[in-house]
This record gives sequence, structure tokens and C-alpha cells, in this order.
Amino acid sequence: MNYFIVRQDQRNLQAVEPIGITKVLTKELLTAERLEELELVNRQFSITTKKAPDYIDFIERPIALFSDTLKQLIEKYDTCLPWKSVVLADIPNVQQTLYWLMIPPKIACLSPQTEFHLDGTLKKLVIDEEKAKPYSIFQIEGIHEPFILINIELAESLLRRQFRGIQLQRVQTEGRWQELFN
Repeated sequence: MNYFIVRQDQRNLQAVEPIGITKVLTKELLTAERLEELELVNRQFSITTKKAPDYIDFIERPIALFSDTLKQLIEKYDTCLPWKSVVLADIPNVQQTLYWLMIPPKIACLSPQTEFHLDGTLKKLVIDEEKAKPYSIFQIEGIHEPFILINIELAESLLRRQFRGIQLQRVQTEGRWQELFN
């Protein structure tokens, strides 16, 4: 099976950017264990001022945020994902836009073929497709990078629609199926 990292298309210079989101939604808070604490946090954030802000469907940084329509598609593939609403406020234009924060499952699916730099960042990512197989969307346990991966079914469904600001980067896999075709 093929897997892809969901990326924000960096060519869009007018994409909305939330301000101060990582000060409130810290990395430590964004875990399945602390999900209930997110209810107590103000999840409305201003955006950077741009001439014509573009509300793309996937914001990768500083925290992954999904548009409402993208969330609806993902829910068709995984109905059990925890979602929390986030409102992006364009104060000068008096506009608020709903986005969603998702806490995907962290899967221990790194292949022994994965390579790391000395500082612990990824040099070459290879996942074990047998361990990832049950999941449509997930993150990888054991890496620093907060990549969100999707399987080929979800990727194809995403590409058939008119989502904006999304790129997919194929991930190398190893597993039983590769051995059969080599």
C-alpha cells in the first residue's frame, strides 16, 4: 500500500497564518491523553495581515489545521478521530473562519530501514506498511517531525476533489507486499 505525507503547498504566499497558536496549543497539550484539557482553552486566534488572505484547506504550520470540508472527507475514512474546533479571526475584515485540530493516532510503524541525522531528525523515512495498514490517517511514533500520513484510498479521494493548498509526498514503505513483487 502507498502512504503519503500531507503537506501545505508553500507556493501560496497568501495562505492564512494563525498568530500565537503555539503559545496556547503547546506540543505537550496536543495528545490524546490531554484531549479534555483542550475544552478549557480559548481556541480563537488572529491571523497575520495579508492583502487577500487565502483560506486554504490544510494549514501545516505551526500546527496542522483542517478546513471544515477536509474534515468531513477524513471523517468518512475514520469516524473515531478526535477533533477540536479552532476559529481563525481576520479582525480588520471582521471575518471568522472555522478550522479543525485533529489528534491523529501515533503509530509505531518505523521500518529498520529508516535513517536519522545525528541530531535525530529524519534523513530517510521508511514505514512498515503492515503496521500502518489498519489506519487511514496517522502520525508516526518515534520521530521529531509532526508529519501526518494518509493511505492511498484517502489520498485518491482527496485528489478527486477541489481542495486547495495541499500537496502529497509519497513515503517509502517496506513490507510483505514489496517482497512479493521483488
